[in-house]
Amino acid sequence: MAGWLRWLLVLPAAWLSWIVAVLVAVSFYTIAETLCPREQMISGFCIAPWFEHVEGAILCLGAGLAAALITVSCTLVAPSHRRVVVVVTLLAGSAIALSMGSRSGHYLALVTAVVAGLAAACWLRRGRWLDETRAEDR
Repeated sequence: MAGWLRWLLVLPAAWLSWIVAVLVAVSFYTIAETLCPREQMISGFCIAPWFEHVEGAILCLGAGLAAALITVSCTLVAPSHRRVVVVVTLLAGSAIALSMGSRSGHYLALVTAVVAGLAAACWLRRGRWLDETRAEDR
């Protein structure tokens, strides 16, 4: 595939990764809602004492999954300069997580996203995905 076309696909890859993470999180939320006892459902909201913790865990799962998928997809779609791409993606993602997490007050999700993005970047580095010679082979 032409290099310029792969560069054009980096942002759609990030967007698609985010959509996948949101769909996974929404699916988990839907499953959690079905586990809520009927007597603890009020106006379509679960008021079970455990549900708030499950909601927080699902939020963290979605944030972390989004960060990891976006970091990996942007880096692997880029035709070259993958070391730069992974750093830029990690920094931009961390800035977005900081903005979203601090505005919403979901600090644990913020930390989860940054740690997951960093873990994905380390995984890419350990697997030699950032080697430019390997990028040309694909």
